Amino acid sequence: MWRYRERLEALGVDVLIVSFEPVARVRLFAEGVDHGWPMLTDESRACYAAYGLSRTSWLRAWLSPRTLGHYLRAALVQRRLPRRPEADTLQLGGDIIIDPEGIIRFVHRSVEPADRPDVRTVVKELFG
Repeated sequence: MWRYRERLEALGVDVLIVSFEPVARVRLFAEGVDHGWPMLTDESRACYAAYGLSRTSWLRAWLSPRTLGHYLRAALVQRRLPRRPEADTLQLGGDIIIDPEGIIRFVHRSVEPADRPDVRTVVKELFG
């Protein structure tokens, strides 16, 4: 989604990133990645639970074709080998659109770590 930052801003879309990582790790991540979006942490995962963002199995997390493809592209294209994970790699995320009135308009619950909706889908949900 970061690749579409300028387009989303031009459309008046605010993005908020919510992580379950401890504040110190979120701060380090935010310092290392200049995306300009606010980040919050939900260490208790109450927000994750409220939106039905669950955990997956080790097999699905690490051996899914999308996840393997992600790491293969990172190694071959970006020449970047994966680091040893420090986070809960089984916790799944999601993408949620909440309109200015607080109404949930779209929820995409990931079924594996690399599962994210296409930004065109998100924009279509935003603007019909």
